[in-house]
Amino acid sequence: MQDPLYREIILEHWKNPQNYGTIKNPDIDVSEINPLCGDKIRLTGKIQDGKLTKVAFTAEGCAISKASASLFTQDLKGMELAKIKKINQEKVLNNLLVSITPARHNCALLCYRALQKGLR
Repeated sequence: MQDPLYREIILEHWKNPQNYGTIKNPDIDVSEINPLCGDKIRLTGKIQDGKLTKVAFTAEGCAISKASASLFTQDLKGMELAKIKKINQEKVLNNLLVSITPARHNCALLCYRALQKGLR
């Protein structure tokens, strides 16, 4: 966390996450845990006309997992499910706008894994 840009982006979304909370009567309601560090996330979403119209998350964990979920959920709102299913891990990691160490990839991908699980 020596890079000032890294700190700025990650810390801003950690302290002030977008789409934080839960959605009432969700179509998607899934939790995921990173067994390596104990980070947890719950992802809820509403689907209408083949699109993810609402998405929210709650999280307990490090700044990277929370910031990644914040950035990722911003992109997901209003997106067609067919397009969401094509998102890969690289896109999620690039969403952070900074590179992270391979050891932190599990943290950054926690929300992605929850979403993939919820779409099955």
